[in-house]
Amino acid sequence: MSGYVEKYLCGKAALDYWDVPAIRGKIEPPDMIFPEEYVIFTDKPLYRPDRAKMHTCSILGAETYVDGRACTLPLVFLQVALEYSIHELIYLGLQICSYREGDRPRCTVEELKACANELQGHRGRRKALRAIRYLENNSRSPMESILYMFLRLPNALGGCGFSEIVLNERISLEGGNKTYYADLYVPSCKLDIEYDSEEHHTGTSALARDRERAAHLESEGYRVVSVGYSQLNNLKAFRNLARQLSRWIGKRIYIRARKFFESFVALRDLLLRKGHSIRSRFRKIHSYEVPWHTGVRTAYRIYLTAWNRLIRHPNCPLVLTRAP
Repeated sequence: MSGYVEKYLCGKAALDYWDVPAIRGKIEPPDMIFPEEYVIFTDKPLYRPDRAKMHTCSILGAETYVDGRACTLPLVFLQVALEYSIHELIYLGLQICSYREGDRPRCTVEELKACANELQGHRGRRKALRAIRYLENNSRSPMESILYMFLRLPNALGGCGFSEIVLNERISLEGGNKTYYADLYVPSCKLDIEYDSEEHHTGTSALARDRERAAHLESEGYRVVSVGYSQLNNLKAFRNLARQLSRWIGKRIYIRARKFFESFVALRDLLLRKGHSIRSRFRKIHSYEVPWHTGVRTAYRIYLTAWNRLIRHPNCPLVLTRAP
């Protein structure tokens, strides 16, 4: 009887197998080549040859998350969770669940969550579930994902905390005769936030289409806001954008979280295509690196106090305490 056991491609190599877009240059170096890794679903000792990286998995039910010669993306998301920071993992999840024209998405948020809930013994489960809380289906571009993270994530993760925002909501006008998709949409105030990339929103015909689209939406009570790269890259412009959206959505931005500072810098690294070298949370963040939303002045003093305490006592945790 043959002792052959089936092996399946897993980890980062499986992200390539399933053609997850825009990973390199954001959370991985542009020229990164992932080494092949394999998993075998067994609880028995395994011979591990030097030429291949082999893993074993004995979690009940994990063997069902395979297709062809590779693990499916819900299981791969758990496998790589501990290798990425929380911001990188959220970005990866958005790209895994991104829109694919003419076909169903590679994966959905619901599938990621179902897998994480089922495989309770998996090492990456806890961190994956935390990231899944902030995911949405059908992101249409890497910059759309990053804009969503800037606006949607809570203050402790560096975002504005606009939890009402959803991705690519379908909007039907004129009794269903006109249909548009909003990049980011806030249902409570009928706010359509569009990311205008230089690739798809320049030129006479593209500008004409955008104006016509905005006119149709505004005629039926929708508000359309266009956001470009410069409004994310320039801190003053981003602060003005956030304040404008805050007024329209009716939700005040008030920073209380000390973790806002290092988290916002991590989001900036993703934006500036330096996500594969996310800065350590133990690097001191300067005030000029973050937008001065309401509450930042007070929270930054608390952050500096915690930072100075860490310098004096490097073996102690970075604890947040308020002055009396």
